[in-house]
Amino acid sequence: MRLLQRDDAKKYTLTADLRADNTPPYAILSHTWGADEVIYTDIQRDSKDWQQKDGYRKIQFCADQAKRHNLQYFWVDTCCIDKSDGIELQTAINSMFKWYRSAKRCYVYLSDVSCPSNPSQQPGVTSWEAAFRGSRWFTRGWTLQELIAPQIVEFYWKEGVFLGDKRSLEAAIRDVTGIPAQALRNTSLSHFTTSEREAWVRNRETKYEEDMAYSLLGIFGVYMPLIYGEGREQAQRRLREEVQKSVKGTYDNNFRISFSMSGVPETLHFVARDREVAEMRRMLCSDGSRCTVVLHGLGGIGKTQLAATYIKRYREEYSAIFWLNIKDEASIQQSFARVAAQILEQHPDIGSLKGLNLQQDHDEIIHAVKAWLSLPGNTRWLLVYDNYDDPKLPGRVSATEIDIHQFLPTAYQGSIIVTTRLSQIDIGHHIRIEKLESESEGLQILSEASGRNGLQDDDDAKELVRELDGLPLALATAAAYLKRVPISFRHYLRHYRESWARLTGNLNLGSYADRTLCSTWQLSYTHVQAQNPLAAHLLQWWAYFNNDDIWYDLVRFGSKDGSAWMKQLSEELNFHDAMGVLHDYGLVEPTNMFQEPQGYSIHSCLHSWTIHILNEKRDGCLNELAVESVASQVPSREEAEYWLLQKRLIPHAIQSSSTVQESDGPSNWAFHSLGYLCAVQGKLGEAEKMYLRALQGYERALGPDHTSTLNIVNNLGILYAEQEKLGEAEKMYLRALQGYERALGPDHTSTLNIVNNLGSLYDDQEKLGEAEKMYLRALHGHEIALGPDHTSTLRTVNNLGLLYAEQGKLGEAEKMYLRALHGYERAIGLTNVTTYRPAINTLQHLGSLSSKQGRLSHARLYYQRVYDSLEQLLGPSHQSVASARHTLQLTNSAIDDGIFSSDDQHLTDPT
Repeated sequence: MRLLQRDDAKKYTLTADLRADNTPPYAILSHTWGADEVIYTDIQRDSKDWQQKDGYRKIQFCADQAKRHNLQYFWVDTCCIDKSDGIELQTAINSMFKWYRSAKRCYVYLSDVSCPSNPSQQPGVTSWEAAFRGSRWFTRGWTLQELIAPQIVEFYWKEGVFLGDKRSLEAAIRDVTGIPAQALRNTSLSHFTTSEREAWVRNRETKYEEDMAYSLLGIFGVYMPLIYGEGREQAQRRLREEVQKSVKGTYDNNFRISFSMSGVPETLHFVARDREVAEMRRMLCSDGSRCTVVLHGLGGIGKTQLAATYIKRYREEYSAIFWLNIKDEASIQQSFARVAAQILEQHPDIGSLKGLNLQQDHDEIIHAVKAWLSLPGNTRWLLVYDNYDDPKLPGRVSATEIDIHQFLPTAYQGSIIVTTRLSQIDIGHHIRIEKLESESEGLQILSEASGRNGLQDDDDAKELVRELDGLPLALATAAAYLKRVPISFRHYLRHYRESWARLTGNLNLGSYADRTLCSTWQLSYTHVQAQNPLAAHLLQWWAYFNNDDIWYDLVRFGSKDGSAWMKQLSEELNFHDAMGVLHDYGLVEPTNMFQEPQGYSIHSCLHSWTIHILNEKRDGCLNELAVESVASQVPSREEAEYWLLQKRLIPHAIQSSSTVQESDGPSNWAFHSLGYLCAVQGKLGEAEKMYLRALQGYERALGPDHTSTLNIVNNLGILYAEQEKLGEAEKMYLRALQGYERALGPDHTSTLNIVNNLGSLYDDQEKLGEAEKMYLRALHGHEIALGPDHTSTLRTVNNLGLLYAEQGKLGEAEKMYLRALHGYERAIGLTNVTTYRPAINTLQHLGSLSSKQGRLSHARLYYQRVYDSLEQLLGPSHQSVASARHTLQLTNSAIDDGIFSSDDQHLTDPT
């Protein structure tokens, strides 16, 4: 891009061709071309030769206005583009919209609109407005983008007198052009459909017929080569192809993911909200730029169903659709893991995802999925963030709050739907979901969900719809009851009103909607009690678990020592029969969050009812059994897919333990087990509470030096170390060490593990001498007890290497690293994607050590092995591979610059 400037001597010069990142502030001219314009070659000659041209008046006008606004540079299309250079012309036309958008001010010079005799007249006065509306400037194709792109557009009569800007003249401009006010106010063009933007150019003209298509490149945000002579029809066909490609991204290639119902709630009896769906459609129509819609309203009002209906209706327009449950941290992690699995199933070579453990690497998975969604061209995806009811908000403090911005892709592209009960969410376009507006919609839900027809003429059905006041969840619950129970609408309405009177007379249920829902659930629950008592007991017990994902193994623990109905749960058939009854009454739904075993979920509103109404008087025994049931399912590391099961258990562990009281008596082992579960899943605050409660229980029951007590003490030490509470961690480790030495002896492996932990802790505290003593003791003991090549032994060897490197004992560090490397190669190798990390880490330590020693050729050999191994294991585009490649390149550059010691040449592999 070249810019014009004028010095104090009125001399005009062009700058050199400037890069986009090196362009100073500038003004820009919008005008219609005449017969005698100043062109690029004129500027190269003496100004006396071209200042006599008619077109010079516009350049002089632009220079004068730029000076008034303290802008040194300005741009005029007639003379700043060398049209004889085909590449430059192509670049200019493809960049024109961006140049106008980046200008500080755009001056519109209306060469056919003269200043009125009374210039003090205000905009809107008929004497000049007709001339303004009739200006040739509004009929030209290129001036469309010159009107829309800049932030500030000022209009001037041909005498150079200011007429107004596009904000003050908005009404007149809107009437003349048909362009909506939002577009004139610089709203992102992605908010307007393709057909809307195409309509803006109708009735405009260009000198060359192909320019009717080329002048729209910036309006649609696409780029294509110019082929003058191809004709208007062919140019427009190519433009449409580019626009379609931009709208869909690379829809049919790299980013296509087959539509899956995984995680999407069923909406069998949803009544389409045509107005809301239309508004969502309008707001989510995009050329690929980010569009976000927030659906907010009461619980049970139908937000989730509306989102599900939208994606089913418009799924063909998206390259990928993913459903994310963002009600809490565990749910969003599980959702991202499921998304990663969907992506990998169809694109197994994606480097950022390849090699990740989908059950463990939470942060890496989220980062990799967000990175994939942010790739250039991947613009036609749709994400649904469901249940965002505990958001991070200014002035609101919650231990469980979620910040949705941490889980949004960084690139400003794609489409997003958020469902929430709160209206304060500060992203996107908000759509408030109200109760159903019409009686016929309520009757439709009743009819479809109950299987009863002809309700349009049923006065009792209409009365019930009015009583339930347009709440879809209440209507669906009532309909499910009516499907199961052969009573009339009149009888149901009478029972409902009796239940309403009891509930509102005894309890403060908050909103009218809450009372309406509670009454429908109470009726269904009473009937479930009579038909299947086990189902009723199970629903009551559910208050002490999370509302999502209850499965058979989770609840059968209580059958050993519980009541008669608990013992029934020992039979899996009884469990599924009970769930079937609850499902028939519309109280539970099967969930596909996890494939096996089958789980069931209840609506969060219904879950609140089980907590506050069904368990108004908290049942400590049920709470205790819930804690122990969850704890009984915590898997060991030896079990297959143990991380997956841990993820399923975390929400239940937090819910069940949050309500348990000191007077309740869950077994100490249960809290120890849940503490371990929370610790390995990164819930350190919850883990500490559970460990401390277990520790107090074990101390009372078994004494302070029992090995079970000491196990918790050691785990607390590990937890405090992770929390960087190093003083507390040291106290725990020393207590555990002394206890184990007395109970098991100084050379027992459990004792030695604590010795190693102390070594790491002293290293973190920079007590390097004490750390070395601990590591040497642990190493000696492990060699005797486990052998020199056991992974526990090698871990201590590697730790010693790190310690010696910190102490500057580089020779000793190298010996330790080499021993650890050889041992890891024999024990686990470098070819297994699940076990490679210790060996790779040791190779990286060796490379770093060699670099510190100035032996860069040695370092290069180590880094080359790291790079080759990671590329083989994870694929060339994985983030770890990119990092290893960068390290190797830096080392090679240093060697090329001659930075190496004299004895570091002509090497073979030093390992």
